[in-house]
Amino acid sequence: MPAQVLAPASDLPVANLCSSQITITADGNATPLLCRSGAVNVQAWRYYAGVSASVLSLGLNPTQGQAQSAVCDDLAHNHASRSEEVNGYKLAVAYYGWTFNLDPAQVTCD
Repeated sequence: MPAQVLAPASDLPVANLCSSQITITADGNATPLLCRSGAVNVQAWRYYAGVSASVLSLGLNPTQGQAQSAVCDDLAHNHASRSEEVNGYKLAVAYYGWTFNLDPAQVTCD
């Protein structure tokens, strides 16, 4: 699949893209996030674009603090569940190639 900017991102991905049918799980998550090759699944990205919009739109070079704030914003304003936000964050890490170590399941929001 050719490189393209996936909304709400404003940058091209550093990862390859693929398209694979997703399955919605009982807790409202979608799988698979990535294809077997490790490419970002465009169908999963589109599924999470609403609830994880803040994280998915951060761009190539956010700080860890900005990523943490985006997680909290998604939880508070985009109605993401904690498990949905973990998956949205995983997609963003793969798409942008972030290297900082942040566990969205453990982020404490004020």
